[in-house]
This record gives sequence, structure tokens and C-alpha cells, in this order.
Amino acid sequence: MTETRYFEISIVRWCGEFVCGRVTRAFFDHWKGRSEEDLAAFMTTWDQEEREPGVPPARSDGSTPDNWYEFDDIEHISNAVANNNIVRVMEVEPDGIDGGFRQKPGGYEEDFEISAIAGGMPETFLTCVRSIEVDQEADDPANPVFVAKSLAKGMETVARCETTGAFDIRKLSISYIDFDGDDVVESLAYDGVFLETEGQYSDGKGMVFYLGDLHTWSPEDSDAAPATAKAKSPGRLCLLAGTLWPSLSTALGAIFSLFGFPVFLLAMIGAAKYLQLFNLIELKGWALSIIETQADVLGDIAAAAAAYGLKFPAILADAVVIYLSVGNTMAKAEKNDLVSVDNDDSDHWALFKEWITRGRVDSLVLSLPKVARDGFVRLFWPLMVLYRLKTPFVISGPGPSGDTINSSVPRRELVDFARMVTEAHGTWKGQSIQDFRQIFVWHVVLVLGATALSAHAFRLLG
Repeated sequence: MTETRYFEISIVRWCGEFVCGRVTRAFFDHWKGRSEEDLAAFMTTWDQEEREPGVPPARSDGSTPDNWYEFDDIEHISNAVANNNIVRVMEVEPDGIDGGFRQKPGGYEEDFEISAIAGGMPETFLTCVRSIEVDQEADDPANPVFVAKSLAKGMETVARCETTGAFDIRKLSISYIDFDGDDVVESLAYDGVFLETEGQYSDGKGMVFYLGDLHTWSPEDSDAAPATAKAKSPGRLCLLAGTLWPSLSTALGAIFSLFGFPVFLLAMIGAAKYLQLFNLIELKGWALSIIETQADVLGDIAAAAAAYGLKFPAILADAVVIYLSVGNTMAKAEKNDLVSVDNDDSDHWALFKEWITRGRVDSLVLSLPKVARDGFVRLFWPLMVLYRLKTPFVISGPGPSGDTINSSVPRRELVDFARMVTEAHGTWKGQSIQDFRQIFVWHVVLVLGATALSAHAFRLLG
């Protein structure tokens, strides 16, 4: 008899809550031309007495919903998206506790990049069941609507399938709603069998609110999707060229910060000392005096510490300063990404276990309290450097859903992410890309370059 096997299927990385609802023309006209910040402030003010006065009713019956997620008479869905996401498959087994399941030791486990495999999959792999398109530039809308997207980073759509053989990704079917540029997963099926899905944790990244003119279709209404002109997305060389200045700017900003500059100077002095030791540069005059003074100070500190029973070589102080100098730059680079993610409601233990089981350094950082992450990155920056070798890019700017995000992107997904954003907005303009590998290299180059130039300048002055 063939053994029954169970597989947990999850769509991970991007998820969110998406709503679309009709509004009155008066409500549309009131907000048309106003900033998104004003509309967001109105929609997220829970105390109705504190809302902006004089706003026309949103509904034809003279009422206005209390909460943004109640504007949902057209669509309301919370799920992962298929854009730029991963299908994660993990073999599980019954744990014997109230029908629960646990990961099977030594069982099958694999990640599939949706964009990478979609071209070679059956037509049933990705199926659009409905399309919602909103024209944000319309001045005279026939169907004025309000759209809200609460984007999150994490895991949202999780299902479990049962089979008697090995897992075959070609048997998986993902049905989605094209929600104005976001392919939101509606349902999953495996080998023709509908799978019950459930939600999991996610880390909030941002929200976006806007108004527009509704254009929508479904397979029942039309035999084909409306044709849309595809904007040309930048190629890999163009994207890499665009990382040069943002990466250098971040390194310079870290070095010339209040804490970073004194540490940078001390690191530069330490570097000069050892470059001279190995005859890579020649120090004379003022430069040599500075080096000798710094060495004497470190020697006195070491001697004073030894009097209290704490012995350490003076070279260790130089190493610590140089080490912290790099850590300061890495913390500055991570400030708008991993260090700033607000995930107080997340399962921190689950994130920590993901680091243990999968070696995901980002999960380790996110498992820490937000207040402790900056110090962690400064002290353990080599871990961040290793993590960034695989996921080096952080893109800042309007995300696929329109809100401003800071998104970590792996090496192989940069072009696909750019294509997804370009298709959603019609342009790549407004995006900024940092390459963490470059930031690290720029820091080293700036320390060594400043050391060599300073030595040369002092020699000329001497």
C-alpha cells in the first residue's frame, strides 16, 4: 500500500489586505487633487469627531464608513500576492495533537520562484479569475471608487495537500485577482483538488490609499483580458549602474555622521599604522607624530587596564575601532530596511526558529525587539555581510502597490522586480537601489584612500 504524504504549501514574501469600494462623485471631487497623506489621515482616523470636517458623504445613502476596510462593496481580499513571490513547499506529518501537523524530519523541502518557473508551467498554474483596473488620472470618472492596500512582508497564504506520491509543482494551481497591478491569490488547488487556506504572520511595511475610475472584468464578462501596453523595464546593466551613487552616498553618510566620523578617523589612523608596518606607505612629519601619539595613548590605556587585571594588546584596540567603523556603516545601510521594520505583533519565536532551521539572517534580526537591532547589526555585521551576498539590493520608492517601500531583493530577482514595478506604474523613475556589497567595499576604499591621501598630504606639509 502506498504511503500517504502531506505537504504544506505557502506563498511567502509579500501579502496584504486589499479593498475597493464605490464612492459618490462629491466625495471623489473633494479629494481629487489633494495629497495621499490627507486622504490617508482621513481614512485612518478612528475617532469620527476628529476627522476632517466638511467632507461629503462617501455613499449615496448619505453615510461614510468608519474604517477604510469597509469601503469594500466591489472587492475585499486578504492574501499573499503572486507577484515576485515564492512558493515554499515543506513535507509535514501528523503530530497527534488535535489534528495538527509538524515538519517531517528529513522530509521534502523546496522553494520555487513563481516568476522564474511560470514560463515553463501548465496554463493552469496561474489563472486570473478577475481583474480590477483603476484609472487614477481620471477627472470625470464614470465609476468613482476608493482603493486601499495594506502591504505586508511575510507569510499569508498557507495550505496543505495530501498525496500518495512525490510533490509535483506542475500540479499546483494558483487562482488570483489582478487587483490594479497586484496579483492577489484567491485560491489554491493541487491536482485538481481545492485546498483550504489559512493565514499566518506578516510584518507591516506600508499602506496606500487612492481614488480613481473603475474598469473591471472577469472571465464571465469577457473572453479575453483587455490589452494593455507594456512599459519597457530597465535591463540589468542599467539597474547596476543605478546602484553606484546611492551606495556611495550611504557609505559617505555613515562615515560623516556624529558617531561615524570620530570612529572613521581612529580607524584611519589604525589603518595607517599597519600600512606603514608592512611598508605600503611611508609616514613622516605630522603624520608620523599622530601615529606615534595614538600608539602611546593605546599603550597607556593597556597599561592602566593591566593594573586592574585586564590585559589586552594595544593592537586589539585598533582592531575594535576598525571593526566598529564597518559596523556603523552597515547599521546606517540597514536603517531603512531590517532595522526599521515594525513587527511587534509578529511571532518572534517563530522568526528565531526560521533562522535556526533555514539560516535566514533577516529572520534573526526581525526576531529581535526593534530597539535592539541597531546594536546587533553594529556588533555582528559580518553576519549581515554574508546575508547581503545573496540579497544585496534594497530598493526604495513606489512599490508594486503604489506605496513607498524599502524592499530587500535577491540578486537573481532584481530584473524581475524592476519589471513588476514598471508594469504597475508605467515607469521605473523614482526608484533608488542600494547595493550592500558596494557599501561595504566603498567603506574599505574610503578608509584606505583617506589614509593614503592624508599620509601624502602630511608628507608634503612636513
